[in-house]
Amino acid sequence: MKNFIALFAFLLGLALLVAHTAYGPDSVTLVFAGDTAFGENYRIRPEPEFLSGDSRYLPSMKALIPLLSGAGQILLNLETPLTLPNGSGPDGKAYIHWSSPEKSISALKASGVTAVGLANNHTMDQGARGLMKTLLNLENAGLAWRGAGPSLEVAETPLLWSFRIGKRTVTVATFFGFQYRKSYDEKYDFYAGTETAGVNPLDPERLKTLISELRAKTREVYVIIFPHWGNNYKWRTKKQSGLARELIEAGADLVIGHGAHHLQQIEFYQGKCILYGLGNFIFHSPGRFDRELAPSYSLVARLEMADKKGLLKKTLRLYPIQSDNSVTGFRSRPVTQDEFTVVENLLRNHIESEDNLSRIISGRDPLGHYLEIKLP
Repeated sequence: MKNFIALFAFLLGLALLVAHTAYGPDSVTLVFAGDTAFGENYRIRPEPEFLSGDSRYLPSMKALIPLLSGAGQILLNLETPLTLPNGSGPDGKAYIHWSSPEKSISALKASGVTAVGLANNHTMDQGARGLMKTLLNLENAGLAWRGAGPSLEVAETPLLWSFRIGKRTVTVATFFGFQYRKSYDEKYDFYAGTETAGVNPLDPERLKTLISELRAKTREVYVIIFPHWGNNYKWRTKKQSGLARELIEAGADLVIGHGAHHLQQIEFYQGKCILYGLGNFIFHSPGRFDRELAPSYSLVARLEMADKKGLLKKTLRLYPIQSDNSVTGFRSRPVTQDEFTVVENLLRNHIESEDNLSRIISGRDPLGHYLEIKLP
């Protein structure tokens, strides 16, 4: 009898353990941040104290690190090769980027970043050799990367995250692309080919095929497209708007863009959200906000996916940050109350319909001021 009771207790405990481990957490948060480069190539002279030595790296991120906290994954747009200058960059291109790979990677890792996107207009600034060194440095550091590679097949491969949320397993697939520009193709050789290294071109037709193939073999997948597009220090262009609609029609559930160095419009199309521009995260250039009469604000996006009585609910919170280095002393930070009012008015004034406006609410939590959107 005692043996039977012991066996029963063991089996009951095992069953409870299996039942418990079959459930995941109630929610998962993913963080998306914009253009990131520590700006070694700008060689500001005289060098200010806040950029001297190692102060341009992790210390400059201090005020923004809380916005990355508690995340299951953190993705940003890495807008620099992780290599020193090697003399093989594109001739005639303005603003050739490079960086200290050890110091940059150390700062990214220490801040919690887990993945970087490379489909942008600076990844190939040190040529194919610089790209391959960048990929090797990321691999060695355990940082995931997508959006570029030794061939188009690699460059177009999505970043896949799988999460257990409540009773379900959810796959989040993020695709990357750099808006096609003729000069970057014909003059600078930036785009990947069948057997040549480069970045992935933003091609809605190709993305439609890739998304369709992924959905055919993945049960529950949420598709995000993370494009680099638009014009520096400008609001959304007509080209962006057309591309965004094509991306939704291609199967995207959410579009989170970057490239203009400041925040851009929020739009809803076919019920899906398009965030045209995150702006900068950490971008240590002098900047041209005053000269271009551009808003000096950017966004950090936190996407929460939560199990609510068996349904998967998705909420996007956008935290504005002040990203004008002449204002912050190269120490980007969350906005003040007055700055948040400016940001809120800017975004609301650039939304085209009352229906779209009603989908965005404002609030404040321990991380700061935010705009919140309930996603389908």
